[in-house]
Amino acid sequence: MSIFYRKYQNNNKKSTSYGKWFGRSVSLGKTVGLEDLAEHMSQHNSPYSEGVIKGVLTDMVNCIRELVLEGKSVKIPNLCIFSAGIKTKGADTAEEFLVPTHVQSAYLKARSTGRFTRDEVTKKASIRELPKYMTNEDDEEG
Repeated sequence: MSIFYRKYQNNNKKSTSYGKWFGRSVSLGKTVGLEDLAEHMSQHNSPYSEGVIKGVLTDMVNCIRELVLEGKSVKIPNLCIFSAGIKTKGADTAEEFLVPTHVQSAYLKARSTGRFTRDEVTKKASIRELPKYMTNEDDEEG
């Protein structure tokens, strides 16, 4: 397992970290979609076909979306807990806080759970810098 990164310099002159260098993780290759995930899973000695797995995963995604939009959290053991979050701006008093005025957006949160923790990823993944000569086109092609 490898996590790849590229170095970048903070060019925000208003930042206290202006001019400093940081690492930013980079994903390689194309994003794995539901079809690709189903195919991958079916190749792991599964008695289920790629189509059956894709159907179950599609239903799972739809159900997670529905439950989260109902205000529930959905836990997938050893992966994450899905829930909704909101970004708000402040009001001077509780009485002045109004949804149309102070809620800026809603978003999906995913918090790791069980064995899939930050510590596990840190221990099991090797962190490797991508070569400078690699372009975004190389990333897309894998």
